[in-house]
Amino acid sequence: MTRERRTVFGEAVEQYENARPGYPEALVDDILSYADPASEILEVGAGTGKATVSFARREVAITCLEPDARMAARLKALCAPYPRVTVEVGRLEEYSRPLAFDALIAAQSWHWVDPAHRWDLAYDALREGGTVALFWNKYIVADESTRTELAQLDKKFEIVYGANGMSREENEGEIVIEEGWPAYDLLSDSRFEDFVSRRYRRELGYDEETYMDLLASTSAYRVMDDSARAELFGEARAILARRHEPLVLNVVTDLFLGRTTGTSTSNGE
Repeated sequence: MTRERRTVFGEAVEQYENARPGYPEALVDDILSYADPASEILEVGAGTGKATVSFARREVAITCLEPDARMAARLKALCAPYPRVTVEVGRLEEYSRPLAFDALIAAQSWHWVDPAHRWDLAYDALREGGTVALFWNKYIVADESTRTELAQLDKKFEIVYGANGMSREENEGEIVIEEGWPAYDLLSDSRFEDFVSRRYRRELGYDEETYMDLLASTSAYRVMDDSARAELFGEARAILARRHEPLVLNVVTDLFLGRTTGTSTSNGE
């Protein structure tokens, strides 16, 4: 039986927290500058707080929606020092609040929201002129020979979007608002305007155990049969063992920003 990919992250909470990279501080600064004023933020699919803490440190109030109770428990523990962070177990599709937010953010999670309703939900959650900020990390192993071996391993096990080759390209150049999803959705919806897109680059070192945690926290591997996943992980460890040095991952973070216009037409029509 095939499991739904968006429901499996709670099986690997500690691996997720250990291995998933956070987000550049410059990105947080750019979002808050664009959204100013942004005293109240709604975060969709907050996970273990990879983005949350950076916003919480800026002393804004954040309501975090996280559908998995196990992830939400880890998030609550992490955010205990920040009294203006509220964590609720649930999805955006089920959430309602009488007062609108200044900004809605989604880090690595917007694609899990119901595509038939997500833009209506975003619009309804925001005040007039409120900001939607969608961002995510893409990884690629810097060393070409190791990247090729790991990508071939994914291919052997019919993994399409795994951490071994989550980004098949080098992501050269700067992103533009017209480039890919979700820009096409935003550009065609008259309820949103003032679009901005930005790209941030980092290099991060991963030892073998942390890289294996990255694999273990990735949905493409979590939905595999247990025996097949164990076999793939064993072969991945063998590839890493031959390197005798940590992996370097090139991490690209893409950000899309827009704001509500105040019009009330549904679905941009």
